[in-house]
Amino acid sequence: MSIRFWLVQVSSLATLALFLSLGTWQLERGNIKNQIESKQASESDDVVSAIPVVPYEQWRYQQVELVGQYLPEQQFLLDNQIRDKQVGYSVLTPFYSPRDKQWFLVDRGWIAQGDSRQQIPELVLDADMRTISGSVYVPYDDSFTLGEIAEGEDFGWPRRIQYVDYSALSERLNLPLLPFTLRLDAALEDGYRRDWAANQMRSQKHYGYAFQWYAMALAIVVLWWFYSVRPLIKRG
Repeated sequence: MSIRFWLVQVSSLATLALFLSLGTWQLERGNIKNQIESKQASESDDVVSAIPVVPYEQWRYQQVELVGQYLPEQQFLLDNQIRDKQVGYSVLTPFYSPRDKQWFLVDRGWIAQGDSRQQIPELVLDADMRTISGSVYVPYDDSFTLGEIAEGEDFGWPRRIQYVDYSALSERLNLPLLPFTLRLDAALEDGYRRDWAANQMRSQKHYGYAFQWYAMALAIVVLWWFYSVRPLIKRG
């Protein structure tokens, strides 16, 4: 058999493996999002006045109300957050609960980048005692990160970061952060744009993408059968 024949076989198998892996990845993402949607739908509106304790995963989307104070001098700007085709940041601010003697991050919402990356948004906030409430967000273990957390901008405040790593952020703050974020309720002051649900791709969309990748994988199999296997069978 010719080299061309074997090149076609190898290319077909490689493309098939790629399409199947992409379909499986989208299917897994859809299952995770479906779990999130089910959790959000079943979560009660009861608000608890306690910081989550281990296992933190059981507190996902629980409404929590706490008394404490922000650390306005040291805040993080999570980079590359898109709203309505506009680039901006998620504002992450450390918050201390004196009663629990614990530090954690509060996501105070989205703020626009400004005219250029050289222009860092001004984050006006005081350190007065206050009561805040919000939804507990505990990350899933499926995140993928590439590169450094601050990409050469590991200085000054507020500090621009590329992803959330609670251990790395604790080191930069020299404070023991708990490994979750409190998404500030939209009705409260001292926040920015907060439309958490609207920023998530729904599970059905992931399932639709998975179907498309699996359909293309099936098309590869059909074409491979007609143009590679079937001619060999006819030849005897």
